[in-house]
Amino acid sequence: MILNLAVVGLVLFVAYWWANQGLFSAILHCLCVIAAGALAFAFWEPIVVGYLLKGGDFDNYAWGMTLGGLFIGFLFALRLACDHFAPSNVRFPPAANFIGGGAFGLLAGVLTAGMTCISCGLIQGPVELMGYVGWARDGNSQSVPTQLNSMMIPAAQWTEKFYATLSRNSLSPIRSTPLADYYPRLADTALSLHRDSFSDGEARVALAPESVTGLAMDFDPAYKAGDNATPGAYAVTFTVDSGAFDAGEQFILSSAQARLSSDEKKPKIVFATQFSQPLKDGSRKLYPFDDPSNFATSVPGEQDVKLTFVFPAEGFPSDKPPRFFFIKGLRFQLPPTTTVNDLAMQLSGEEEEVVEQDDSSADGGFVDDVSKWIAVKNSILPVQMNTNMASPMTHVVGKDGNFLSGGKGVYRKGAAMSISRSQRISGFSHADGTEVILLDVSRRDDGLDLYGDRSETIKALGRDVALELLDSKGKGYKPTGYVWERQSDVELNYEPGKPIAKLSQLPSQPSSGEHKLKLVFVVPVGTNITGVRLGKTIIGRCDVTANNGGVD
Repeated sequence: MILNLAVVGLVLFVAYWWANQGLFSAILHCLCVIAAGALAFAFWEPIVVGYLLKGGDFDNYAWGMTLGGLFIGFLFALRLACDHFAPSNVRFPPAANFIGGGAFGLLAGVLTAGMTCISCGLIQGPVELMGYVGWARDGNSQSVPTQLNSMMIPAAQWTEKFYATLSRNSLSPIRSTPLADYYPRLADTALSLHRDSFSDGEARVALAPESVTGLAMDFDPAYKAGDNATPGAYAVTFTVDSGAFDAGEQFILSSAQARLSSDEKKPKIVFATQFSQPLKDGSRKLYPFDDPSNFATSVPGEQDVKLTFVFPAEGFPSDKPPRFFFIKGLRFQLPPTTTVNDLAMQLSGEEEEVVEQDDSSADGGFVDDVSKWIAVKNSILPVQMNTNMASPMTHVVGKDGNFLSGGKGVYRKGAAMSISRSQRISGFSHADGTEVILLDVSRRDDGLDLYGDRSETIKALGRDVALELLDSKGKGYKPTGYVWERQSDVELNYEPGKPIAKLSQLPSQPSSGEHKLKLVFVVPVGTNITGVRLGKTIIGRCDVTANNGGVD
C-alpha cells in the first residue's frame, strides 16, 4: 500500500497545485514534463550502454539513476527556459483555470509519477518496491514471471504507453526503430522483473555489454520447452565472463532477467522455461525454471560460463523468429536462427574441449616440470598484517579467518608486532568449492620464461597475450592477482572479478632477478592443472591437483 499511496498522493498533489496555478501555467509545465520524458528516453540507453556499464558496482544503479537524472535535468532546464521566455500568465476564467489546470496537472502528475516509478524500479534492491511487487516469479506459476499485483493508478504503465504512442507517431525517430519496439514492457521490467534476482535483489541486476559473447540461437520444431508446452522451442546460447559475476565469484541469473521479444508493433515477450549449464565434471545438465529457487549459475572458480536458455516458440510466426534477447537490462540483437533436430542432446551433452594450438617445445623456453613453482596455498607472505592494516585493500571475515577481498596496496615485509589469530589476515578471499593456487613467475634462469630470455619463440609472442594455468580438460584460468615482493616492500593486488587478461598488465620484473612475483589463481576444487601457457603456446608442464590447500 505504501507505493500505491505515494503514487496517488503525488499525482493528486501535482494536479491540485497546477489547478491553483492556472491553465496557461499548467499547459506549459505539462509540455515541459512531456518533452523532458521524451528527451530522457532518447538519451537514456545510449549513455548507459555506451559510457556507464563498465562491470563495476555502479552498473546496478546506472539504468535507474541515469533515467531519473536525465528526466529531472531536462525538466529543470525546460522550466527555466519557460519562466524566462514566458514570465507572465494568461488570464482565463476561474473555472477554466481550475478545471483545465487540474486536467493538465493530472497528466503531468501521472507522467512524473510514472517516470519516478520506472527510474526507482531499475535500481538494484529487493523485489519489493515500497512494499509493492508487480511482475515477478511465483511458485504457483511454475516460476514463469507473472503479474502478482496492480497499482491503483498504474502510472508506470500509462507512462510507458504514452511515450510508446508518441515514439511511433509525432516523436518517432527518423530511419530508426522506436524505443517502444526496442524495449517493450519497460514498466513491467521496472515493477519488478529487473530486481527479481538471487537473494531478494542482492545479486547483480546489470552487466557490461562486453561481458556477453558467443550469442547464438537454435530452433527445434519438435522440442517441447516444458511438460505442457506445444512443440517448438528456441535455444539461445551465450557466454558470460567473470566481469558479470557477483563479487567476482559466480554468475547468477533468474528466469525473470532473461527474455525474448519479437520485431512487431506489439512485440511478443517470452521468458525462459529451461536452462542448460555446465557441471564441475565438464558435462552439461538441463534444468527447468519450475521453482523460484532455481537459478542459472556458473561453476565456482571458473572465469566464464556458457549457458543455454530455452524459450517456447509458441506465438512467434515460423517465418519471423524472435529479434531481441534481453539479459539483466541489456538488449542484444539475435543472429540468424539455425534449425536443428537434436536440441535435447545438445542441451545435455559434454562441454567442448578447448583445442590446444601450441608449440610445447619452444627453443629453450619450455620447462618440462614447473610443479616446484606451483603451490596450492592461500598466502600473502612475506606480508603479515591485521585487519586494521589492510587498507587500502578491502577484507572480509570468513569462517576460517580474515581474507583480502579486493584492491591494491603496498605493505612492508613482515610485521613489527605480534598479531592475534582473530585479527590476522590469512590470505585471499575465495568462494566455497574453490582453491587458491600461487604460481611463482619470478625472473630466474630455471623458471618460467615470460620475457623470452631463453626463447625467441616466446619473445615473439609479445606482451599482449594471456598467461593461464591449463587444466586437464583444456580450460584456461587467468590470474586474479599477485604478490610482488620488492627490495623494501610488497605490493598486493587482488581483483577476483577482473582477471589479468594480458602479460603487459603484470608488473615488469628486472632482469637481475632481485624481485619475486607470485600470481594468484582461483580454480574449482579438484581441478587438475597440467601446464602453463602464454596465448596458445605452452611454456611449462606439470601435474598438480587443487586439493587440500592451506593458509598461513
